[in-house]
Amino acid sequence: MVVFVFSRKRCDDNAQMLSSMNLTTEVEKQHVRSFFAQCIQRLKGSDKELPQVLTMRELCLRGFAVHHSGILPILKEVVELLFQKGYVKILFATETFAMGVNMPARCVVFDSIMKHDGTEKRLLNPGEYTQMAGRAGRRGLDSTGTVVIICKDQSVPQPDILKNVICGQALRLESKFRVTYAMILNLLRVEQLKIEDMLQRSYVESDSLRESKDKRITLKDARQALGAMESIDCDTCSPNSQLRDFHDALFNFVCRREAIWPRLYEENVINKLVCSGRFIIVSNAAYQLQNECVLLVKELNNKTLQVLVPSKDADETSQKNSETAMFAKLPKAQMSWIAEENAMLSATKFGTRGSSQCPSNIRSFRLCEIPLTSVVAITKKVIKNIQSAEIFQEYNMSLIPRFRSIKIQMTKINHKYFFRDREVSENVKKLIQQISSSVSALRNKELETYSWKELGSFCQNLDLSLETDVMDSLENDLNIANGFPARHCTRFEEHFHILRERIKLERRIQGLEYELSTDALLLGEEYNNRLKVLEALNFVEKKMVSLKGRIACEIHHQELLITELILDYKFHQRSPAELAALLSTLTCQYNCGKELQFGSDTVFGQISESIKSVLTRLDAVAAKYKSQISDIGCEIRFDLMQVVYEWANGTPFYKIMEMTDCQEGLIVKCIQRLDEVCKDVSFSFRNAGRIVGDPALVEKMEEVSASIRRDIVFAASLYTTV
Repeated sequence: MVVFVFSRKRCDDNAQMLSSMNLTTEVEKQHVRSFFAQCIQRLKGSDKELPQVLTMRELCLRGFAVHHSGILPILKEVVELLFQKGYVKILFATETFAMGVNMPARCVVFDSIMKHDGTEKRLLNPGEYTQMAGRAGRRGLDSTGTVVIICKDQSVPQPDILKNVICGQALRLESKFRVTYAMILNLLRVEQLKIEDMLQRSYVESDSLRESKDKRITLKDARQALGAMESIDCDTCSPNSQLRDFHDALFNFVCRREAIWPRLYEENVINKLVCSGRFIIVSNAAYQLQNECVLLVKELNNKTLQVLVPSKDADETSQKNSETAMFAKLPKAQMSWIAEENAMLSATKFGTRGSSQCPSNIRSFRLCEIPLTSVVAITKKVIKNIQSAEIFQEYNMSLIPRFRSIKIQMTKINHKYFFRDREVSENVKKLIQQISSSVSALRNKELETYSWKELGSFCQNLDLSLETDVMDSLENDLNIANGFPARHCTRFEEHFHILRERIKLERRIQGLEYELSTDALLLGEEYNNRLKVLEALNFVEKKMVSLKGRIACEIHHQELLITELILDYKFHQRSPAELAALLSTLTCQYNCGKELQFGSDTVFGQISESIKSVLTRLDAVAAKYKSQISDIGCEIRFDLMQVVYEWANGTPFYKIMEMTDCQEGLIVKCIQRLDEVCKDVSFSFRNAGRIVGDPALVEKMEEVSASIRRDIVFAASLYTTV
């Protein structure tokens, strides 16, 4: 039986709690004792008497065992072999036991279906559950496999939760491919291969590759449609692209106008002006508003305004509300284009701050929630103390069909009836009349709006004040009679519509070309940012790998940090044991849970200070280009520096275990990874040592490797020798 426990500590505790139980026969004990003795015979001296070795031997004799990353590698192999032979009856293991090791069991027990994935505590996903539960049932021995989920604290999972864990849809396969600094450096050395081509063929770009064929066909059709479009044959609009110039100027003005209102609000410039009762001019595609004069009823959160818009009757209000709901369901790209089209057409029809005509015979109204970016201009007219509550009540009633109209009896004889719209209250009616009169005043230039210069005079922020001056200048250029002759064309609206259709196609073509280019790669931004970091640190010069880059190319872990430490002469004056301690900070995965304090005059204090100073400099450069030096899971840790230092000085393993609470398996893993780093650095020196100018570094790194490659840490695998 395998008991999956998602904690190394709980695995050990569970095994120790069963110390009084015995599941093996005397014959089985003799086999276990003999096999265990044979396996640890290869260990030297005191390594055979390590507490973990003795504990595991005692557990195995009773038919129990533990398997997780904190266990010594040789002991994990002993446990696996004993489990295969059937001498270990109950095995407490972490999730890694189910990965890549063929160890079936009659029964699998889950200590919990919740696990901590390093970020949060969550339910097992179906793939993880299936991988572990799939160990239940031995081929040729068991007809069925049994899976047990332990429910602790009387908390039984809900059926839908269990169904999702056991039978839910497997997680979608996602690419974990990432651009590394070593990858960039190595690819820059190969002239025949471009890194963009490699990124384009990676699995992370599989979706875009599948869509590329359709996109190329769409691009071809769009280009043909653009070529087939009729040109504008007009003496007023065509010469020197005058219509295009007007369009670009107007587009620039509209975009800047939308961007400046939120800034004016944030700087407290228009906050007092944007108040309840103020008449403002707005354009908004969602509510079908084109430079309409409306009454500001209430200022909402998130820079949103609630405005009263006059409507001809209740039917029109209902229709407009339906169109608004349909607009919200459109794709974002289409919504953006319609909003731009609405703003541009509003400005061409009614000017940059003019108002559209108010409908006659107004009998209804709408309440619209519009963003601050929809404001065209703010008038200087305000009504004080408007009854907002009454307006909301009237509007809410108008939305209810049975309150929308009233029944009128035509004659008392035949009892015939007809329906007419319910009249709004007198106060609301007066407000609507005020809007109508304000529109007339605006169109007759009797009511003024706040100019950009006036708004700029309220600004304390110099940059924002300058922006209002730019807005004033752009608006004046658009309104000068002879500024853009195309505006006086008799067929201006027709020609402007043709131009807009052409621009729409051009943008579509540009978008498709971008999506098919290497600039649109999902990892393209990360690659560019990391390339800028390499250039800033002089690992790359003019797209060529420099000396620093050639050293870093041969190192596969923390290549930038190690190279900087080498060239800053942080290695040269260190002994092999000190170098082992230094490099252990790059391979350590143990976290003691507290910040270690080293004296500045100690070896460890000097080493940590050297690493921190270089790392701070590298991180500052990386942050400038929105990148990072150390990938997630590869953080620098100083927790095992002293342990590795003593190991490299020849201290026995049992003594270094007295210096730390770290489990034996994690220490072994740190030292083994350290040996791999030593090989990388040594190989790098061997290739670039003559250029660096110190071939002795190669010998020093070989000494480091020799000092740590001994005894139980590098014991031969049982799978190759037993």
